[in-house]
Amino acid sequence: MKKLEVLLVLMLTLSYGLVNGQGINFEHITLEEALQKASKENKLVFVDVYTDWCGPCKSMARTIFTNEQVGKSFNHQFINVKVNAEKEGVQAARKYGVDAYPTMIFLRGDGEMVYKNVGAKDIAGVIQMGKNALEAVKSGYTIAELKEQYDSKKTDERFLKIYIEKMLENRESPFQAIEDWLSIQTEIKEDDVDMMEFLLNHSKYLMVDGKAEEILYANFDEYMDIATRAEEASLKALKRGIVANTRSFAYQEKDPEMMRAFITNFKELPEATKNTEAIKGYELDYLLMNKEFKAYKEQSKAYLDSLINSKSLAQIKADDEAAYLDYKENKYRPSLIGNSRLKAYEKGVGATKLIRTIDKMVRQNLRHCTSKKSDYKQLYKWIDYGEQFMPDDYMMDNLRSDVLNKQGKRNEAIKYKELAISKLPEKKKERTLLERQLEKMKSDKGE
Repeated sequence: MKKLEVLLVLMLTLSYGLVNGQGINFEHITLEEALQKASKENKLVFVDVYTDWCGPCKSMARTIFTNEQVGKSFNHQFINVKVNAEKEGVQAARKYGVDAYPTMIFLRGDGEMVYKNVGAKDIAGVIQMGKNALEAVKSGYTIAELKEQYDSKKTDERFLKIYIEKMLENRESPFQAIEDWLSIQTEIKEDDVDMMEFLLNHSKYLMVDGKAEEILYANFDEYMDIATRAEEASLKALKRGIVANTRSFAYQEKDPEMMRAFITNFKELPEATKNTEAIKGYELDYLLMNKEFKAYKEQSKAYLDSLINSKSLAQIKADDEAAYLDYKENKYRPSLIGNSRLKAYEKGVGATKLIRTIDKMVRQNLRHCTSKKSDYKQLYKWIDYGEQFMPDDYMMDNLRSDVLNKQGKRNEAIKYKELAISKLPEKKKERTLLERQLEKMKSDKGE
């Protein structure tokens, strides 16, 4: 009996050492099962959200998650699972706002997210990430708890500073918290070097028509006097950066008021006179955000027709060829970025831009398309035009497939979806998406 007890202890010890020696023990259970298990064991769930095409995800799986130190840190503190954001984890990715990979999240047993990290980490970074998640729970400052308290505490300087810090840790925008903090803070004088550094350090989250912009413009000359040479360049760039941030935020939140603020401020920039086509595009996007669909339909047709009629097919191809030769002979430098740009120029920058515009506007019009044949006829006319540029590109075939599918022409839609897929390399992330769409088409058809 004594020997049996010793043998069992030895087996358990070896088993524990094997699991930890191999790194993180990702359990082969669903996220729902992991949450249930976490509730019973009073632990957090660590979720590695990945995709098949994500290079950094594969690298972390191979070199970081297999590390013994990481395993020791995670295996006794968390229930660990992996979720493919494009397969079984589509709903989870949507629920927890995952749109970049890898993303690693920590959840309570009830599904509440307490910590989130976007992007690859090294061994020390992953271990620290786990500690941060546990500390967030211990301190009562999980992102969910902070958001719940926000409205009642947005006049509390200390709370807002903590909120901003936690939002940044979770790769979420603290834009509103920064505005609220700047409006009430008594910690820093607005013309002080510390305020300048705060604005520069949080430059990605500053928007037009707010307190941050007001402080920047009121104290710009003072900041330039005390700034280093590098900070001077950053301050000059910040004025344009705030406008660009506002555009990004408007698109992200689909906020028409923010979009209008961006357009108004963009028109005041010196380069706006050279970007009249871009402004027309922004105005169209504003109509969509503001749900002015009838106006969008009319103005998008006029805009796209004017683009198509402004240059002949031969002229666009000639301009693209000239741009490619100029880049290759005068600007190209061998590197990952240089090689990528050379490939883009070779494909045709003008043609690519036009095709993407056609794809975007056809899809927006398709969402509000009636059953009228004339509506679809116009969409096919634009697609036919786009196909002339790059016969080997998948985009127009895929677009045609989606229009046909909306019309109920399932067999033709499947044919063009298959054609689009055949033009994409095996490991392209777009191919994975199209293959899922094809499966759904065939399933809806009853194949």
